[in-house]
Amino acid sequence: MKKYLCLLFVFLLTGCATSNPLTDFRFQTQTVPPYIVASWHQINQVGKPIRIYIEGDGNAFDAHGYPTDNPTPNSDFLRQIAARDPNPNVAYLGRPCQYMLAGDCSVKDWTTGRFSPQIVSSMNQAINALMKKAQTNKAVLIGYSGGAQIAGLIAIQNPRISEVITIAGVLDVDEWASYHHDTPLSDSLNLYDYKKSFDKIKQRHYVGGKDTVVPPQLTQKFVSNPSTVIIVPKATHNKGYESIYNELYQDK
Repeated sequence: MKKYLCLLFVFLLTGCATSNPLTDFRFQTQTVPPYIVASWHQINQVGKPIRIYIEGDGNAFDAHGYPTDNPTPNSDFLRQIAARDPNPNVAYLGRPCQYMLAGDCSVKDWTTGRFSPQIVSSMNQAINALMKKAQTNKAVLIGYSGGAQIAGLIAIQNPRISEVITIAGVLDVDEWASYHHDTPLSDSLNLYDYKKSFDKIKQRHYVGGKDTVVPPQLTQKFVSNPSTVIIVPKATHNKGYESIYNELYQDK
């Protein structure tokens, strides 16, 4: 019953234009054991590359720093960006347990284990399923905040990922946790440990000049090629990126 109530919530969300900007996209659940992931896609030209937006960590903690019981994002920041993407094949992927607490969900999945091997594997399955739907062997992953970590970890193992684009991305989990004096994510992988492989992948990184969640210096410290880091001076963690949308949507 819990699963069906959660699915009902998602369908209500997709039907409300003020709540979800992806109303022109098709909603589909992705069964990626042990999770069920919410996704929205728009496939207009089969065989062409697909651009897949990967959500951030969402509402993982409350204002007092305690884990929530539902990590669904409060902001539609990334969904708005995905909805405006003019490319023919576009998809948006929620993270496991977001939008619906279906499958084998536990608090660890959006706290210490948010980048666990199990999470990364499930998200990779979801991406492969979307690529199959688009009948393409090429995908660009756009990861926001913690979704950037997921995108990077998938790209180093999935040769069909042609580029990784990050927005306010968490790239070195340990460095980021240390910066905020947070407890290390003990059940998670860290892209830093696979940096040599990640450096070989085409990439670009958009960071907000006023972002206090993922400040520019963390991205600059991690990225080997400084020219791939684009600082958006007035942007915060989830506002002020409108000036780079046209650039973001283009292949480079």
